[in-house]
Amino acid sequence: MENPSIQGLVEAQKGNNSMVFISVLYKDSPANAMDYMKANGFNFPVLIDDKNVSMEYGITGVPETFVINKKGIIIEKVIGPIRWDSPDVMAEIMKLTNDSLN
Repeated sequence: MENPSIQGLVEAQKGNNSMVFISVLYKDSPANAMDYMKANGFNFPVLIDDKNVSMEYGITGVPETFVINKKGIIIEKVIGPIRWDSPDVMAEIMKLTNDSLN
């Protein structure tokens, strides 16, 4: 389960305006997802996919993660689970987002 590490990343990056994390609800009911988020104390934003997001990005399964810069350009794609709150991953995300601004 990635969500605890996503929450850790969101909390560690609070106040950092160079990144925003948005989870996309894919193939699940909004009610189930919101109950799960609340029960586990997760407070990062969740976009309810109307099937357009998954089609536009070519999502084939979960989890898939896209790092998108402020210009809306995909600068990295990660397929599979990852520890988002690990120091190495957070450093790489910061490098990607900072490099894409130049």
